[in-house]
Amino acid sequence: MTEKDDLLRLRIETLRVLARTDQPNRVGLIERNIEDYLKTAGTERLLLQRLRDAIEREDAEKHPGEDWSIAKDYVSSRLNWLA
Repeated sequence: MTEKDDLLRLRIETLRVLARTDQPNRVGLIERNIEDYLKTAGTERLLLQRLRDAIEREDAEKHPGEDWSIAKDYVSSRLNWLA
């Protein structure tokens, strides 16, 4: 496993916690978490694509109480902005 894989795994774990919470500031926390990931080494588009794929895998598992929609929408909007 590479360092980039470790960073992605840790980011997904954090996003999973946020997907389970109903805090009123959840949107900002999710967006900040994604922005922090984008500051790691790599091109923004590639990082967003890797993150999108990982989020889609997590969402497909349909764990009770998890809402990945905010993270999915934010990553999608960032990718569309780059297009």
